[in-house]
Amino acid sequence: MKSSDTSAVHIDDLTKVFLSRDGRGVHALQNIDLDVRSGEVVAIIGPSGCGKSSLLRILAGLDQVYEGRVRWNLAAAEGNDKSRRGRLTSATVFQSDSTLPWMTVEKNVRIGFAKLRLDRADAAARVADVLQLVGLSEFPKAYPHELSGGMRQRVAIARALATRPHLLLMDEPLAALDAQTRLVMQQELIDIWRQTHSTVFYVTHDIEEAVTVADRVVVLSARPGRVRMVRDVETTGASVTELRRDPAFGDLTVELWNTIAGEVGGSLAAAPNGEPGSTKVGVA
Repeated sequence: MKSSDTSAVHIDDLTKVFLSRDGRGVHALQNIDLDVRSGEVVAIIGPSGCGKSSLLRILAGLDQVYEGRVRWNLAAAEGNDKSRRGRLTSATVFQSDSTLPWMTVEKNVRIGFAKLRLDRADAAARVADVLQLVGLSEFPKAYPHELSGGMRQRVAIARALATRPHLLLMDEPLAALDAQTRLVMQQELIDIWRQTHSTVFYVTHDIEEAVTVADRVVVLSARPGRVRMVRDVETTGASVTELRRDPAFGDLTVELWNTIAGEVGGSLAAAPNGEPGSTKVGVA
């Protein structure tokens, strides 16, 4: 899943501060600097409360109150897809089941078209394409209660991909699935990204999942979240099984785990009673 050297997103000196209920400033993110290449999958990991989800909300445009800059390279983000010209777009896949139970699979996917000017034929073609891509082409008329958890999450991914976003944001998208289904879905995500060349921010607490799906892994420190480490994923292999057999997979997983464990341990030692700085109090 190697990408080009052209940066699609530049994050410069990004800092996010929330106000607590008692009026104190709570730093969620501090001095984040990161370039993301077009077509790159970047996994964001770190201790609970380090600001991973806050970063995704900022990238999605849902939170515009922050210091620093988030800059898009529109030409790089668009690539060769003429249908995306002129307007920056992002789509988010969340951890929780976001399918609407009273709508069929097809209609759930079409929700993403609400702000797009698509004629009926183009909309139908997009739905067919993404359902084929995520392996649900035989279930357009099915309702969510007729699908497994993994299939419902594929509907959410299809809905996001159907909008053809410049940036795909994934916030713990597989966390609610059982271990076996997660491995299957990780393989499916790898296969999808090889076909779509999506630029992806992927937030997860699962270190092995991060190393499996990403081109690069970014470790955030305990709150306030800073970039503690950035590592390229140098594993080889076409399948999840082959990736995990690679010695580089185990070496990187251990290195990342030791870094995160050190952050958690340091934070708890500095604030054992949950005072500011402790991972017990924070923003996801």
